[in-house]
Amino acid sequence: MYSPDNLLDLKLQFDTQGFVHLPSLLSPALTERVRSAFFAARDRHAAETAQSVQRGAPFVDLPAILDADPVFVDLVDLPDLFPLLRMTVGEDLALNETIARLFYPGPTFTSPFHSDVANVLGVNHAHTPNFLVKLHIFFEDLSPEQGCLAFIPGSQHFPPAHVNPHRPTLASSSAVARVVPRAGDAVLFNTHVLHMAEDNRTNRVRTSLIYTYGHFWMRSKPSAVPSDLARFASTPQRQQLFGVDLPGVSHFARRLDRLAPPTPLQRLQSTGERIAHRLLPLTKLPPRA
Repeated sequence: MYSPDNLLDLKLQFDTQGFVHLPSLLSPALTERVRSAFFAARDRHAAETAQSVQRGAPFVDLPAILDADPVFVDLVDLPDLFPLLRMTVGEDLALNETIARLFYPGPTFTSPFHSDVANVLGVNHAHTPNFLVKLHIFFEDLSPEQGCLAFIPGSQHFPPAHVNPHRPTLASSSAVARVVPRAGDAVLFNTHVLHMAEDNRTNRVRTSLIYTYGHFWMRSKPSAVPSDLARFASTPQRQQLFGVDLPGVSHFARRLDRLAPPTPLQRLQSTGERIAHRLLPLTKLPPRA
């Protein structure tokens, strides 16, 4: 487990640099479990993946990775990671998206140094470092030429158009920081920091898992919710991460530091609503307060 001092240092790095490298976030045993489960999922979708590659796709995302193996659900709230997520995103933390990616040898599929959220309206990103974060998890060693992540540290605070990502010398600039991960490492970053995946100049596929975290009130993608919620959303913490509503709690008021088991009355109300939705799918229930 990270100590409080370690967490404060990591939070400082995140706030100032826009990203933080987390070596050995996964134990060797967990890394092996993730690697085996990922490759098993890849093999189950081998035919679809081959078709995509034949059509020239530079990368392939495996579908519904949270349903592929319970280990991928376990990564959502790793004990070493979760306190840092709460510090960098906030107590209204929720999972927003998951991706299991195969990046094939060839030019990068990303734009030159870019922000993922530059076009999101209503947010001053330079002053909102906790709007949306991404966690890249690696379970194989990468070489420096294997499509590694690169960042311009601190660029999440820059004004628009401050950096020209097409400048020919930028790739070799000392202002650029690259992360060459080992198996079990992870990289957490503010999605507004200027970043990119570099070209994969090797003959090896770059494999990775990408977990995006935002706020409970945000609309999450289907990949952020396992299909078997009864099994995997068995705790208040997991229920919040997977976007499960609580009767009587506004989606703007959902907080990890206020979690409490539902009362018998709340459980009864929730059960009644689910039954009503099934029996009367076209009937709209009155809005919650």
